[in-house]
Amino acid sequence: MSRTAPQLIEAIVLDAAYAVLKSPAYAGQQIDPLAFAQANRATLLELVARAATLRAELAQTYRDELRETHPQVVALLGESPTDSATAAAALRDPRAIRARRGRAKPSVKTGADGEQSAVADEHRPAELDSATARRLERYERRLTETRAARDRARVQRDYARAETDQLRRDLETAEEDRDESLAVIAGLRAELAAERDRVAELATDVPAAAAVLKAAILPPPPGLPMAGDIDIDPREREATVDTPPAETAPIADPRVAAALTRADVSPDVLLALVNALLEPPAPATPVWVGEPREIALTPLGGGTDIGGSCMLVTVGNVRILIDAGMRVNKRIDQAGPEYIDVALAGPLAAIVITHAHNDHAGYVPALIANYPTVPVICTPETAAILPTMWSDSVRVFDRSRGNHVGSDEPLAEPPYGEAQVHAAQRRIKEVQCGRIVEIAAGVTVTLFPAGHILGAAGVVVSAGPNRVTVTGDVSDLAQISVPGLVVPDAARGSDLLVIESTYCGQHSSNREAEVEKFVRMVSETVGDPANGGRVLVPAFALGRAQEVALTLRDRLPDVPVLIDGMAKDIARIYEEQTARNARPLKIYGDQVSAVQPGAREQLLRTFRRGVIVTTSGMLTAGPAVTWARSILPDPNAALLLAGYQDEESPGFELLELAKTTRRATFVLDREELVVNARVTKFGLSAHADRRGLSSIITEVGATEVMLVHGVASKQRDFADNLARRGFRVAPTDRWQPIG
Repeated sequence: MSRTAPQLIEAIVLDAAYAVLKSPAYAGQQIDPLAFAQANRATLLELVARAATLRAELAQTYRDELRETHPQVVALLGESPTDSATAAAALRDPRAIRARRGRAKPSVKTGADGEQSAVADEHRPAELDSATARRLERYERRLTETRAARDRARVQRDYARAETDQLRRDLETAEEDRDESLAVIAGLRAELAAERDRVAELATDVPAAAAVLKAAILPPPPGLPMAGDIDIDPREREATVDTPPAETAPIADPRVAAALTRADVSPDVLLALVNALLEPPAPATPVWVGEPREIALTPLGGGTDIGGSCMLVTVGNVRILIDAGMRVNKRIDQAGPEYIDVALAGPLAAIVITHAHNDHAGYVPALIANYPTVPVICTPETAAILPTMWSDSVRVFDRSRGNHVGSDEPLAEPPYGEAQVHAAQRRIKEVQCGRIVEIAAGVTVTLFPAGHILGAAGVVVSAGPNRVTVTGDVSDLAQISVPGLVVPDAARGSDLLVIESTYCGQHSSNREAEVEKFVRMVSETVGDPANGGRVLVPAFALGRAQEVALTLRDRLPDVPVLIDGMAKDIARIYEEQTARNARPLKIYGDQVSAVQPGAREQLLRTFRRGVIVTTSGMLTAGPAVTWARSILPDPNAALLLAGYQDEESPGFELLELAKTTRRATFVLDREELVVNARVTKFGLSAHADRRGLSSIITEVGATEVMLVHGVASKQRDFADNLARRGFRVAPTDRWQPIG
């Protein structure tokens, strides 16, 4: 036999220890299997006796050695539970059976592992001399010791490998924490720079000074927010209609009252002057008196695909860029809009950003390197989010320089760094929805609410009688985090409506049904406080994560929710940017909290009931990968993917795997995981479906419609549908007005 009975018992106990340590109860814990086996010998023997499946597996593993070993060992791995339990009790004491020693005739046999061993033969011939027997016994002992040393070395090797893997994961976690801290620092720096710029502008901002003086003369009516800008969001027009003050209203600030008395000036006179500064007469409609200049639009990216959105609008020699996004699954030095060279071939008067998602705004800092004085026009909410998104892109570039690069090629150079991010931030010009901004003589842009995410806006470009409306990403349905699209009068009857078509192939979607499905799946998994499980929701950092958190806060107020990754920083911006709204967003507080830097490792062990909302949405990187390692092997947990999954992403692969009924393994970030958790997908779309898109097209009533930001085959089908209904659909290419 290859091992003595005591050695065989030790091997069986060690295998039982490995089986226990692989269970979910010990997931993520670094325990030495050999030490665990030595400390829990009796318990592990009892486990072997009770667990028929484990006993059968061990019997199969050691079937050859069981033929020639102690009867108690055979009984331990036998089919009878009673005999196995009796043997387990007897074998608790390592001294219960001992290796037989003495002079014996050696016989050479080949063990299960292919090695030869000299073992005692009880029927040795009498003529074997004692010296030879003793020598063979020494060989047998040395061989046994060597095998024991080999087994210990294997255990040490396995432990070292496990320790190395854990150190690698710890390093990745530390790098993620570092990146999060850098993102917070970059965000704070951006806020500080923006505040300094705002203060500098206030020094020469006469309307702002007039607003302060008006507040000192007459405070706003109770219950209404003070208007800080005359350019109100069309969604708020009815809510913010000024109520004429009572004639006898006292002056709010005694210093102003005293100054008026000394100057012998009536408060009504000063108030009339202030109102004239705040509400100047509407400017006359610009009339271009030079040569006629026709408006034209050319898609430079994101036309018949999704990603790298970019539109070039030209009016004579005035060139305006609407969006400049990044494409995925490309070398980082080639990931900008596909035809951005067309824009770079001439001057730019302005860059207008519809919203802060990277596929629409991620390339802007690279453009500012070429156009250091061009203004970047966007809503205040988008302006607050962009620096965080751009700074995160810089860190992603550092990790992605070798992606999609040949083995014999140099690493790709990032399109921009932190210096370009700061330069781009300084070029941002915040514009409220509804305000008309003149870009050049006779050329204006106006923003309007587009739904989709916080700060998203459509754009109307006007040049004399001609108008082009670009929706950006749009949602006609209200979400918890943002209202739906508001079509302004300026867009109605445009010469061209450029509208996204992400879900133009989806005839209708029942958002409320998807919300109910999501809430039900979370509720089923989390359960009651005593027996609940965990739910991981990988979500996009901007928009989707906040919508998920707000949904959970509203519908399941007793369920703990953690927000991790960049999503937690964006959530704070959501709160800050809506704090003065009539309906401010409250994401944090009560059961919703952010994962603090350095706390994730502990929460992986201690957070046993609730929901984790984190990035990235496709499981490509970020804290979602770390959490998934802990969630996927847990049969009491669930992983719910929110929204679109790219075909090359781990999220897509995991969903395909979940369609099978067999127990599956899944490789995530080079680590093989057993998938025991529930895996499925739900939809909280922030894009209009075909019905919503048709409603918007009808309401705008443009002369022509161009479909962008979609899949070409589905765009063709939708275009045919629109044509049958009497709409004129322009090709997704360079456009000029008819006639």
